[in-house]
Amino acid sequence: MKIDALRRPFAPGTYDRRYVPVADGFRVLCVLFVGWFHIWQQSWLNPMLEIGGLRLDLSGPVRAGYMLVDMMILLSGFLLFLPYARSREDGEPLPDLRAYYTRRALRILPSYYLCVLITFFLYGLRGYSSVRSMLLDLIGHLTFTHNQFYESYIGTRLPGVLWTLAVEVQFYLIAPLIGRAFIRRPFVTYACMTAAAFFYRFVYVAGLSDSSLYFNRLPAMLDVYANGMLAAWAFVRLGKRKRLRTSALAGCLGTLVCILAIWGVYRITSVQYRIPNGYQAIRWGQMIYRFPLTALGALFLIGGSFASAWFQFLFSNRAVRFLAGISYNFYIWHAHVALRLRAWHIPPYESEMPQSAGEQPWQQLYTYLCFIAALAVAAAVTYLWERPMNRTLSRLYEKRRRFGSK
Repeated sequence: MKIDALRRPFAPGTYDRRYVPVADGFRVLCVLFVGWFHIWQQSWLNPMLEIGGLRLDLSGPVRAGYMLVDMMILLSGFLLFLPYARSREDGEPLPDLRAYYTRRALRILPSYYLCVLITFFLYGLRGYSSVRSMLLDLIGHLTFTHNQFYESYIGTRLPGVLWTLAVEVQFYLIAPLIGRAFIRRPFVTYACMTAAAFFYRFVYVAGLSDSSLYFNRLPAMLDVYANGMLAAWAFVRLGKRKRLRTSALAGCLGTLVCILAIWGVYRITSVQYRIPNGYQAIRWGQMIYRFPLTALGALFLIGGSFASAWFQFLFSNRAVRFLAGISYNFYIWHAHVALRLRAWHIPPYESEMPQSAGEQPWQQLYTYLCFIAALAVAAAVTYLWERPMNRTLSRLYEKRRRFGSK
């Protein structure tokens, strides 16, 4: 019994080719830190945690939390390519294109369009300088081209975080083509995607006097998707090795890889947030660190897939899976919720600029309320809108598909 108790912390975790145990926790951490960054922009609350006398300085991952959007895009590339990697290894047909586009649409569109339309009609209509600006903003968001125009990206009246969905949907359209190229020539495709991203960022964008409209476009993210796709390919290939799936030593090494990856991300974000204030310098830092940051994320996903059972449990338990399930709606709503609470003086504050005055207990109460309110909105939208709409539209799609096949 004593030997079993000693072995238990080192027991290998579960490897499942159709479910990556640490992916849920990875998603939750990235989304929460991105949310914390936007909330910190309003509160200026020092992100220092005290746990049993231990002070943990989270200034880097919070104040440079915008960088973790790249990690969310990395995870998207990983999960999008996973079915292609499995099909290649199993000698099975590639994913059906119609089913792929339908699943993507059902996953993204209901909650996204709800957010766009609500924020546009309740808050966005006020403040546009012209009808042209209003139409560009709305049509850009409806067509997922809003990261291409000043009026719908920098000057938008809608939630600014939605630019990520433009990049994602644009990649969704070409992902099957890239996926097919990747399974035939993985390293050549990886090299081409990475080279294209580097050329775009460090040759084209670097030569611009103002990079604000260009550094977050799809070409600037191709190496991020490439890192995710390569990680998915490695995940499937390594999974064929039984010793990696069952060895306690492999579990310890996988856990160590994850811990080192987390430390690397902490160090990069800590360097990034100390860049002297200047948006051009900050954007340049983002472009420089985009590749190494997401390479660390890729190592985390691979290492975590073979990590010890206790580590996998931290990133894949019931609470984490619940948060992962509502993370999409938390992401698209959290910044708007934070702005509304501030505008409505919830909680009340006395100074005109309570964040710069360091007004307490407002800073703490506001931060807590932002998280609680954003999670409540995310859960409500997920369970009262997104999932019912997904079921309804899925049934309609199946009916139409069966009718069309007769």
